[in-house]
Parts: sequence; structure tokens; C-alpha cells
Amino acid sequence: MSKIERSALCVHGHFSQPPRGNPLDGTIGDEIEAAPYRNWNERIHETSYRPNAEIGNFQHISFSFSEGLMKWLEQNANDTYNTIVAADKTAIATHPPAGNALATAYNHIILPLARRRDRRTQILWGIAAFERHFGRKPLGFFLPEMAVDSETLMMLAEAGIQYTLLTGKQLHDLPINGDAGPYKVELPNGKSIAVFARHDALSAEISFKIHTLGGAAHWAHQALAPARKSAGQLLLLATAGETFGHHYAGEEQFLHWLVTHEAISAGYQVVTLDQYFLASKATHTIHIEERSSWGDQRGLIQWATGFSNTTQDTTWKGALRRALDNAASDVDRVYEDLVTPFGVDPWDLRNQYLPALFAGQTPDEFIADHIPAMKPAQREPLKLLFQAERLTQRMYNSYTFTDNQIDGRQPRYAIACAATALSLAQEATGRDLNDRLPSDLAVVTSAFNPINGADMLHEAVREFELKLFT
Repeated sequence: MSKIERSALCVHGHFSQPPRGNPLDGTIGDEIEAAPYRNWNERIHETSYRPNAEIGNFQHISFSFSEGLMKWLEQNANDTYNTIVAADKTAIATHPPAGNALATAYNHIILPLARRRDRRTQILWGIAAFERHFGRKPLGFFLPEMAVDSETLMMLAEAGIQYTLLTGKQLHDLPINGDAGPYKVELPNGKSIAVFARHDALSAEISFKIHTLGGAAHWAHQALAPARKSAGQLLLLATAGETFGHHYAGEEQFLHWLVTHEAISAGYQVVTLDQYFLASKATHTIHIEERSSWGDQRGLIQWATGFSNTTQDTTWKGALRRALDNAASDVDRVYEDLVTPFGVDPWDLRNQYLPALFAGQTPDEFIADHIPAMKPAQREPLKLLFQAERLTQRMYNSYTFTDNQIDGRQPRYAIACAATALSLAQEATGRDLNDRLPSDLAVVTSAFNPINGADMLHEAVREFELKLFT
């Protein structure tokens, strides 16, 4: 592990895309607004992911990728995928055992808003997905939207995660003129976890004003060099990875020159979070702002209840979340009823399911190993219920509630996931599960849009030919 001998700069990019298309087979199809490309994944790949890979940016930054995006790249843009994976391996070879990549929640859900068992599943599945792609255990974990509370940090620590990163405004008791850390957060379960603090002002400039900064050389001279006097030993910039090339066309070049030349000229050693974490020790104890995120709304209301004013009404988000919660509970109930008689904890079983598939087991082999008393004929319903459980996790993706349009693509996708999951559960068990979702979705309404959740359910039923609601 090399020593950090001067002021250090780390740039972290979080890369993610919302799930879209057919909930069952994962196909996206055509999205006309993404023209001239077939869909948004292809468009953003060509404007951001591929250029950043080809120019070598992933070798110099810390990064995290949502699993949905990482899987899409693996299947549809293998050269870009291989470059990302290789960047982590090169980092480990250069600064063993520090890589570039951090894990994240499997379905990119807002963890503090999830049920405890779902949080645990998301963390364990996210770690397993990371291990499948990068062939190692992660040191760090990126919280979707940087949404945090103490219980989530406890679960990360219990899963073996050693650090995460948050914005400066989410942290209390930071030292005056302190750097990015790492700092120590003591947890109620007696464990602790390290937290890095993002430099909010400079990260915001990169995130929202990069086109106006005059290029990497000018910004490094005007902003980064003076920041050495107050930013301490480590300065951390963190933003959405799509900033570089998609949100702002061509700005993968800004990132490239910043991390390969201009930050060094301004007096910084460019590092990754893994590298700095392993060379440092978290000693100063800080406290987090509970139920906070890198957005401005307190209490996570953007993703929990929505809000209303004279120009916008997103309170439909709370009603949609309740409808999704009821659908998930209905699927959970039939899943528990099938598994519990065999003396198996259904949620431990669910936690182990995807990691086993990633390791090469078939669903039948997994069931035979974990429930040897289950007859082959009983495995088919359980396999359908595993599919249904995966869909109920997917419908809580953060983008479902980031979208402020009630009839936006992401709320529609979540409703399609709920309907598909219930259809699979009914196929597996023969139980009538048609009683709650239509009425729950009927009250998902907005003062500024005539469409409601029930309308979107009917559209999903027609599009995906679901038999449950006909």
C-alpha cells in the first residue's frame, strides 16, 4: 500500500440507469425520445460510458455502478464493461489491495425507506453482484442518492462493509476546516463504520456548472489550488457519473484532464477511496443527519410522501408507495406460506438465492441444497415466487420516486412490476390475488394530471398480457 505524501484528490462517479421495458425478460425495446438511438441506455452509453472508458477515466477515479446498468453493459457493450472491470484490477495491481470500485444496493432502492428484511437483501445481493463482476469483496458501498440512517449503516457494517461516503451537509461534528476524512461513526449495535465527507461546494460546481468552468486547467487553478489551504489532506468530489458526457456533452474531456494532469499541477495526488482508506485511519467521531440524502428535502420526502405546492403535486408518491407495499406483502405472504413448513427462514433463503445463482447454481440445485425435503413438483411454484420476489424488489428502485410525473416511465414500470409479481404468485399458488392492487392504485392521483395509477395498471396488463387482472 503506497503512502499518501501530499494533498490528495479523489473524484467519485456514481453511474446508474433506471430499469425500463419488459419486467419479465428485461428487454427495453425502442424509446423514441432517445433518437437517434434505440433507447436511453444506448444513447447514454455512446455519450458517456463508452467515451469515459475509451479515454481511460475509469483508471483514475472511484466509481460505483448500479447492477441494472452493469448487467446491461455486460450484455450489450462488452468492451466498455471489460474496460470498467479491468480498471479495478489495474488499481489493485498498482496499489494492492485497493481497487477503484464500490458496491451499491442491488436494485438501487432508497435503503432507509425499505423494510428491514428488504434492506438486508439489497445489501447482500449488491455485495454478491459486485463480487461477480469484480472478483473481490468490496471495501466501500455507495448508498443510492446517499440516503442514510443509522440502521442502514449498521447493516452495512454487519455485512462487512468498511466505509461509505456522504455529503458534508449530512454530517455533524466535522472538525473546523476538516478534510474528507475518513471519519468514524459509532453505531448502536456496538460496531462502527468509516464515512468520507464530500466537498459539497466544489462537487456542486462539477455537477451543475461544469460547462461554465472554463475547462479543467482554469478550474484547477482557480478553485482546486486555493482549496488546498482549507480542504485538508483529502478533497473528495462526488457526483453522478453521467455528468461527464451525457448531462454535459463532451465533458469526459474535463474529467480526463483534471485527473491526469491539472489536479497534479495544482499540487494534488490523485487517489481512489479504497487507496486512501487503506492508508488512513478513521479516528475523529462524527454523527450523521438521520434520514437524509444528497438532495435538499429533509426526511427523504421526495421518495417517501412527495409534496404539493401551487405548481406541482407529487403526493401521489405516498399513495403509490402504499400500493407497492401492499403488493409486496401479498407476494411475501404466499412465499412465506410455501417455505416456512420446511423449517427454513424464508428471508435468509431469499438472501442466499441470487448469490448462489451468481456462483453458478441453477434454481433447482439451489432449492435441492437448501430444502432437500421439497419434492421436485414443489420446486416449480417456489421458482416462480423467487421471480416474484425479485420483481417486488425492483419496483422500489429510487427512480420510481425520483420521477415527478405521475405517468412517467418509472412509476409505470413499478406498477408493471407489481402486477407481474402478483401474476406469478397467483400462477404459483392458485390463490386469488386480484383484490387490492386495482383499488390501491385508483387513489394514486395528481391534481395536475388526469391519469391515475389504475389507468397505468390497465395499460401494463394489456402491454404484458397479464392474466391476473383481466
